[in-house]
Amino acid sequence: MIIVGGGIGGLAAAVAFHRRGWQVEVLERAAAFTEVGAGLSIQPNGLRALDAIGLG
Repeated sequence: MIIVGGGIGGLAAAVAFHRRGWQVEVLERAAAFTEVGAGLSIQPNGLRALDAIGLG
């Protein structure tokens, strides 16, 4: 499976699929992951979702 985008959504999906036994490849346009000066807020439902896949 190919996941396009290495943001929080793409990486969380990749981990979830990988833990289910899928072979996953994440494609990201940026050459490196660096700080971009933006914040990230994860609401309670998002935290429960991350807990469900072991990333909470």
